[in-house]
Amino acid sequence: MKSAFLLLLALAMLGASLFFFYRSSALLMGTDYLAGLLHIFVGFATIRAGVELCRFAVVLHSRSR
Repeated sequence: MKSAFLLLLALAMLGASLFFFYRSSALLMGTDYLAGLLHIFVGFATIRAGVELCRFAVVLHSRSR
């Protein structure tokens, strides 16, 4: 049960990172370069956190068996 919740949370974080990348492209097309770069950094951070949560969910699932 915990691994399913963590996997759902990881997928939500990966979806949120797509939003940050979409938003950064809109900001970079305009003249707001600093905000666009900051959104890119936040997108990479949420991708990394989502991947780590996926790894943790897989390890938790394999140890529970």
